[in-house]
Amino acid sequence: FGNTVNVNEEPEQRIELSNGDILPLKVNSMEGGFFSVDSPVLGTFSIPHDVVSSLQLGIVPKKIIYSGTKGIDGWSHEASSGQAWNYEDGRFSAIREGMLLRDFDLPQKFILKFAFGFQGHPHFQFSFAHQLLSGGGKQDRYTAEFIGSGFGIFRETNDRRRIPITSLVLSPEQLEKRLIDVEIRVDRTRGLLELRMDGELMGRYADPLESIPEGGCISLVSNASNKIRQYVRDLMILEWDDRGDRHRSEDRGDGKADSLIGRYGERFGGKLESIRANGDSTVYVFKSDFQKEALVLPEEEISTLFLSHHGKASESGITSGLMLGLRGQGTMRVSTFMLSGNSVKVEHPLLGSIEFGLDGVSFLERISIPKAKTVINR
Repeated sequence: FGNTVNVNEEPEQRIELSNGDILPLKVNSMEGGFFSVDSPVLGTFSIPHDVVSSLQLGIVPKKIIYSGTKGIDGWSHEASSGQAWNYEDGRFSAIREGMLLRDFDLPQKFILKFAFGFQGHPHFQFSFAHQLLSGGGKQDRYTAEFIGSGFGIFRETNDRRRIPITSLVLSPEQLEKRLIDVEIRVDRTRGLLELRMDGELMGRYADPLESIPEGGCISLVSNASNKIRQYVRDLMILEWDDRGDRHRSEDRGDGKADSLIGRYGERFGGKLESIRANGDSTVYVFKSDFQKEALVLPEEEISTLFLSHHGKASESGITSGLMLGLRGQGTMRVSTFMLSGNSVKVEHPLLGSIEFGLDGVSFLERISIPKAKTVINR
C-alpha cells in the first residue's frame, strides 16, 4: 500500500504477542492484567497480559546526517593535492594521490557506512572525527586504512603517534569484485568503536587513549600512484542511538519467571508487578527473586522484558489467515480484512475486532493458500 498520509513519529517500543505479531506502540501502564498502550496506527487500546510475550524498549530510528554519494558539492580538496578526486557514475573516484574532505559536525555517537572499490593494489585512508585543517598534518583522529596487505583502524594524535586499534589480514585477491562494504560505529561518550565488513561484525574496540577525538570532519585520502583507480560510493553518515541495539538477541531463559534486562545488560528474574506514570516519565515496578523490595525503574533504564506464562496461540492462528504489515515495521496476523474507504476492520485471533486507518497499512499477504474445493458435476 502507498503511504499517502503521514503517520505519527514511530514509537520507541515494540510488543511481541504470543503468536509472533510485532506491534509498534507506547506502553502507558500495566495493571489489573492489562497493558494500556498507544499506537500511531491502531490508536489507544488494551492488551491482555497473558497474550504478551515480550516488550522491547528504546528502539529509535537512525537519523540520517548525510546520504550519498550524490555529488562533490560541499566537499573540498586539500590544497596541495589539487583536483585528485572527482565525482562520476555516482561515486567519488581518484587515480592519483589526493585528499577530499568535509566538515559534518559529527554527533558524539555516529555511524559511517561506505563501499570501497579499487583496481590493482589499493592504498586508501578514510579519516574521521578530526578538525577541518589544511595541510594534512597529524592531529587527533581515527583512520581506517586499506593497503595491499590488509585493513586496519588506527588512532592518530597531533604529536604524530599512530596507535593500532585493530588490523585484519585481507589481500585484494580475497575480494573477487574488488569491492568491500565498511561500517564503523563510534561512541565517543565511552571511547568505543565497532567494525562491520560486508555486514559481518568484525569486533568491538576501545580507544587506547583517554582523550577522544572531538572533531566533526571526515576525509578520503588516496595514496595510490600509477593511475590505480580507487573509489568510494554509498557513503552514509547516521546519528547512532544505540538504545535500540542493546540485547536484541537475549535469550528469554527458562520462561518460568518474568525476566528484565537493563540497558547495560544487567538481568533480573522475578515478576513485573505494574507499569505506572511518575510525573512526566513512566516507571516499571519489578519484584526480583533476590531482593526484598520491588525495583522501581524508569523505562529509559530497561532494554527488554520477557513475560512468563503468556497464552499460547493456536496453530491455526499462526499458520493460516492473513499477514498485515503496519507502518513502523510492525506485523499482525488477522483472520479477516475488510476495507471501507480509508478505514480498515480486521479480526485478530488474540485481540478481537480492531478498526483503524488504511494509512497505517504497508502490505497485506496471505499466510497460506486454501485448498481448492472439489467441484462435482451432476
